[in-house]
Amino acid sequence: MQKMYPFVMRASYFMLFIILFFVIIIVAKSFIVPIAFGLLISSLMYPVCRLLCKVGLPKGLSIFITLLLMMVFVAAISIFFVGELSRLTADFPALKIKAIQNINEVSHYIEDTFGIQTSSQKNWLKDQVNDLFSSGNQMMNDLLNATAGTVFKILLMPVFVFYLLFYRERFHFFIMRIVPEDEKKRTNKILNDISFVSQRYLGGAFVVVLILSVLNSTGLYIIGVKYAILFGVISAFFNFIPYFGTWIGAFFPFTFALLTGNSPHLALYVLAFYALIQFTENNILTPNITGGYVQLNPFITILGLIGGGMVWGVAGMLLVMPFLASLKIVFENFDNTKALAFLLGRPISEPYMQRVEKIKRFIRGKGNIHRKKGAAQEINTEDN
Repeated sequence: MQKMYPFVMRASYFMLFIILFFVIIIVAKSFIVPIAFGLLISSLMYPVCRLLCKVGLPKGLSIFITLLLMMVFVAAISIFFVGELSRLTADFPALKIKAIQNINEVSHYIEDTFGIQTSSQKNWLKDQVNDLFSSGNQMMNDLLNATAGTVFKILLMPVFVFYLLFYRERFHFFIMRIVPEDEKKRTNKILNDISFVSQRYLGGAFVVVLILSVLNSTGLYIIGVKYAILFGVISAFFNFIPYFGTWIGAFFPFTFALLTGNSPHLALYVLAFYALIQFTENNILTPNITGGYVQLNPFITILGLIGGGMVWGVAGMLLVMPFLASLKIVFENFDNTKALAFLLGRPISEPYMQRVEKIKRFIRGKGNIHRKKGAAQEINTEDN
């Protein structure tokens, strides 16, 4: 009994920590989510900022130009979406009529072929279509007329990104100062590895989404789906969610084609097209562009996606991959948690590890030079 008591205590403390952790992140969602996205965006923008610093621009100006480029890109995407969604909303009455006509044709086909009376089912389907377009119209209006709180969070994001980039080295120095002397080397390695993985994964995922936006839009246009560019871009953005992203994104053009298409075959073509996209993304684009830098166990990833969706919705599904990758890196650097890192990860090929180590050495060399300059500037500022 005396040997079991410490284990029971440790298990109780661990369960208490897990419960408190989830309570905090659920209650503080409105505060944590913008900061988490700010960290991801700043990590994605850091290579551009570093490149501008290397050409001789001051740090503050480099960050400002980087943010300006990001905001121009976001503004262009927002203008495109607003215009396309406005057109789609204006066409809702005609689309609803077309959807009801398609349902009538399907019902008559079932009656003629199988002799099944479908009047009750037909009325139910009509009600569902009416509700779908009514709720869709309301959703579009809510999206176009965003609340003041949402606008404030969007406008506050560049401020988070600016200061996270501007004080990046200072945060690094702060962490290095609070850890014990014998842990500094390990802590520095953990921070460098997390930075490396997050930048490579996010940058690669962003490139994949851009490529898929073009492929999806082109494919849907060739198939004959209306608003092909809108649905192509929307479905591409869902690929930030691994494994499920392609099919979540395919739901929108498939449903639209099924309800408003001139033939049921159009919806089948959409399904076949997204099956091809799924194969292309999983076997060609993601392995060659992101390079498998995260290297997470697919089963753990799926559990993480489900948990993130339950806690934070779509935002949680987008954030869970970088979080699990960072957690895996931390676990790998401590003997007591290496078993957990092994559980989170998956086998890695030797050529991949050689390529990663080569890139890491290059980035560390550049990063050490940049941090030394930042430390010198900080010392000079404090002396003055």
